[in-house]
Amino acid sequence: MSTTRHHFQMELRHATLPTYVFSYLFPLVLLAYELWRVGSWVAVRGFNFADFSSMGYEFALMLAVFAMQIIVEIAFMAAAMLTKHHDVAHRAGNLLLGVFCSVVVLGFDLALQYAM
Repeated sequence: MSTTRHHFQMELRHATLPTYVFSYLFPLVLLAYELWRVGSWVAVRGFNFADFSSMGYEFALMLAVFAMQIIVEIAFMAAAMLTKHHDVAHRAGNLLLGVFCSVVVLGFDLALQYAM
């Protein structure tokens, strides 16, 4: 009796290690910084986020890291396209997901700044 196995092959699963590093390093850095930033705020001031937007340079630093992420990922993708690397399609998906993760972290920070 022969059974046919249909494996779910997720597109994002089949990339090379550098693709994962370039895709998710920046979002992880932003997430760690956001956790530290919110954690230190809660430790000092409690859950009162009324003046959270007064932290000034820290959000600008997060935006600078995001801009650096965009620049590095464009260069990484361009290098893959120029060398005709075999996982260009997988890199594009991972890079877009990494950018989306960074935007989610920045959006959470903005929500804390302006919604409170």
